[in-house]
Amino acid sequence: MISTHAPWNEGTSNQGSMSGTHHGKAHLSWAGCVLLVGTMFGGIVPSALADAFTPPTKEELAMKALDGYPNAAAVVLFREEITKDDLHSVLHYERIKILTEEGKKYANVELAYVSTHDSGYDSSGDDKTADSIQGRTIHADGTIIPFTGKPYLKTLESGKKYKVQEKVFTLPDVEVGSIVEYRYATRINDNIYEAPSWLLQGDLFLKKAHYVWYPTTRELQDGETGALVNSIAWFPILRKEDHFEQHQLATGQRLYELSVADVPPLPKEEFMPPTRYYSLRLLFSFTQYHSADDFWKDTAKHWSKGVNSFAGPNGDLRSATEKIVAGATTDDEKLHRIYATVMSLENTAFTRERDEREDKANGSGKTNNAADVLAHKRGSPWQLTELFIGMARAAGLSAYGVWVPDRSIELVTKGWLSTSQFDDLIAIVKVDGKEQFFDPGSRYQPYGRLAWEHTFLPTVLRQTDGGTDWGTTPGDAYPANVTQRIANLTMDESGKVTGSIDMTYTGAPGVRWRQAALRGDNESVRKQLEESLQEMLPRTIEVKVESLNSLDDYEKPLVVKFTTTGTLGTMTGKRMVLPVDLFTAGGSATFPHEKRDAPVYFHYAAMTRDALRINLPKTLTPEAVPDAAKYSLPQEGGYSLSVTYSPAQFTTRRDMALNSILVSPADYTKLRAFYTQFETKDQESVVLKPGLATTVTSIPVTPEDKTK
Repeated sequence: MISTHAPWNEGTSNQGSMSGTHHGKAHLSWAGCVLLVGTMFGGIVPSALADAFTPPTKEELAMKALDGYPNAAAVVLFREEITKDDLHSVLHYERIKILTEEGKKYANVELAYVSTHDSGYDSSGDDKTADSIQGRTIHADGTIIPFTGKPYLKTLESGKKYKVQEKVFTLPDVEVGSIVEYRYATRINDNIYEAPSWLLQGDLFLKKAHYVWYPTTRELQDGETGALVNSIAWFPILRKEDHFEQHQLATGQRLYELSVADVPPLPKEEFMPPTRYYSLRLLFSFTQYHSADDFWKDTAKHWSKGVNSFAGPNGDLRSATEKIVAGATTDDEKLHRIYATVMSLENTAFTRERDEREDKANGSGKTNNAADVLAHKRGSPWQLTELFIGMARAAGLSAYGVWVPDRSIELVTKGWLSTSQFDDLIAIVKVDGKEQFFDPGSRYQPYGRLAWEHTFLPTVLRQTDGGTDWGTTPGDAYPANVTQRIANLTMDESGKVTGSIDMTYTGAPGVRWRQAALRGDNESVRKQLEESLQEMLPRTIEVKVESLNSLDDYEKPLVVKFTTTGTLGTMTGKRMVLPVDLFTAGGSATFPHEKRDAPVYFHYAAMTRDALRINLPKTLTPEAVPDAAKYSLPQEGGYSLSVTYSPAQFTTRRDMALNSILVSPADYTKLRAFYTQFETKDQESVVLKPGLATTVTSIPVTPEDKTK
């Protein structure tokens, strides 16, 4: 079955009769019967992996560029992936033509997410090994240089009972014009079965690719529920010309095969949506269900049961909650206290998890329920949200869990029968009869607000009074996410400036910087703040953080004060030319390309408000300033700029707001025209001329002054 889906549109799944589990992985049921033993792998589908390597053609050796992609650094000539369940292996083969100096980086191969468990296996999740690595380089004249080195392991991350690593190697003597090719096998534990995901698009053009899956012949059962599974579902995002087939073997078993050609690379454009949602792919799932509705109904039931089991308030949690809300007279007041309590606990997403041995050593014991999270004063984002739900219920409020994806990564598609699309847990609580959303697992998220990654979600699973249902999440308009930039500078007659810049972050921008401070330390976040501001300003201006105010108070805007020194302006004869807005002086075109293939994807609706005042020396006075301007993107955005001046100073006020998070390619021209219009205005200048200014008292610029 082949289907084509536009980005952001939900597809449907298809099913065939085979064995598997709905999580994409299944544990082998040794009690089940073996339907067929290993004769099924012979000679049905030709595989390049059966030969040493594919001989290059004259055209491949002579190739110097890729038609239609003049700047391509390299091109994938051929890719093959053969999955053989009953051998617990996947065979990989890759051939890449190097077209430029930049393309030589593709000779450095990283087989990612290989981890080492306590068992000693090199693994990716469930004891997955990467081995049988072979490779070679072929020069344009046909000279062959085999890979004789030894791959090495590179540690990326370590945690409880695992080490995430990459197996890394470099193919030898690569030149522009070379072909590099390599093959390897990944293998998983004998008790695990993993349905393949065939991801077709990457950063290189793909000339040809071939994928085959030989599903297991064994009877399987779900590793969590113990239920027997007997079907395979698949979710395609493919083109009409992509060729997907099921083959019936002489044994009565099926295999799945996909052949594709001329697959374009993923677009490299500004503000891209998550590629997991729209890139070309074919995703399989083992399943015990006969329809997507049955799968999601049962999945939601098990998920909800787990949330209720952990969050369900026991005597300890009820007693603690009663003390916390004592004296509160409204639902909102009770919930504010509960939320503040949960937010005060350690969020291990920003510190570290403890293993069972460490918990045992310090006497805290296992974390079995929400009461344990409160007692241990720490928890994962998921556990903290369950604690919030449990405490709200203990206070007599109706509270529900909501299972959500992280839309910085992906959105949920009902047609793909996999819970891997979901990432996080948020909460709904009825406050004075009205449902409100909360995100206590997102550190420093203000009360009643969601992390932007959890807003505007079209498909989530939620608990209801009657069980579970599909739902959506709300989001914020631009006034909720404001960055205010205020500069008050004094200039001397040579153009040297001193003064201050105040940055005020409200909403999502403030959460970003507060969480950055948690991931690093005070010194590192100060440096990041300075670098972020420095990128906006002329290179001749230097800034240094003087203070961070309300860094830990998530209900208040984050205010960062900078000291500012440097030079500003360019002399042209006797006149000096200054940027009209200091904060846009270092900017470039946001959308330089006339056409666009993918939607424009902003993280959240937002507003930027600027106020710049420059107090001038007596020897300089304004001669010309830009005219006031107002531009709009109907119902989606707006911009205004104005400059007021006196002989001794000038003040620029600039506002830009955008209320969209997703703009379709059809509307890209309008969006680009809006950005081009105001970014051109941002590059206009203030011209100063020689002259004796009248003495004028400098009035500090303030947020209140800015809004008049």
